[in-house]
Amino acid sequence: MSSAARLRLRELLDSQQCVTCASVFDPLSSRMADEIGFQVGILGGSVASLMSLGVPDIYLLTLSELAEQARRVCQASDLPVIVDGDNGYGNALNVMRTVAELEHAGAAVITIEDTVIPRPYKQPELNLSSIEEGCSKLQAALNARKDANLAIFARTHAHQPHRNLLERMDAYSRSGVDGICIFGQISRALLVQLNRVTDLPLMLIDYEASGLSSGSGLSSEELMQLGVRIHFNGHRAYEDSVKATYQSLLQLHNGRESRGRTDNDQNAKQLIGRFARQQSFTAMSNDYLDPVAR
Repeated sequence: MSSAARLRLRELLDSQQCVTCASVFDPLSSRMADEIGFQVGILGGSVASLMSLGVPDIYLLTLSELAEQARRVCQASDLPVIVDGDNGYGNALNVMRTVAELEHAGAAVITIEDTVIPRPYKQPELNLSSIEEGCSKLQAALNARKDANLAIFARTHAHQPHRNLLERMDAYSRSGVDGICIFGQISRALLVQLNRVTDLPLMLIDYEASGLSSGSGLSSEELMQLGVRIHFNGHRAYEDSVKATYQSLLQLHNGRESRGRTDNDQNAKQLIGRFARQQSFTAMSNDYLDPVAR
């Protein structure tokens, strides 16, 4: 199935269209998205962490745990699945291992980002590697793949000076990758500039779940004309499933009379934060990663 999915993805990247990406997180969601008609799905690192460990996206998930979840999702249908490879779980040699594992799991695309993760001691949460290291890791990823139809996308953040973003885009494009993934809100004017430094297919991730809004205001046609082939705007399917599970369990426990109770209407993100113990992990991060001098 992975071979057919990768060919479908390659055809999409070569086409003149911009498609919406589905959030898929288990075999059933993969099959549903495929049958509904989505042309591509994504297994995000944040969702994989929640599905496997029940913890927020603070990079506690291991490569083996991600690969196991990716295998379940990718092998369930012919849907091409993008797998979030984070920063490759270490240096360039770790990236090669990441590509080998996720290729075997059936990924159609693997994204490798230039964020320094896990968060170093007393460093900001968003800390980017040097461009030189980013290119080295991308070249390692390309050399590690066995199936030439497996696509490798360089991923970087929109939340950096535009000059730096353009410089990274240019360097990553020349590394030989198959596409560029940009995380964060991006304007039409910046997209125009990006198209001047790369002709590679673009993937945009600009969803509210990350504290960002889909502020480009561009239609799929406009995005397509500016080189965007894949647009992802959130893990709503997963979030809705969490809320539905909580409401169902609450009604089952309290009986049918609980329907209509106001506590059923909690925001999905609030529920995820509550049961993933976000406050506790935030406190531990403050204690151990950025302690206040006593």
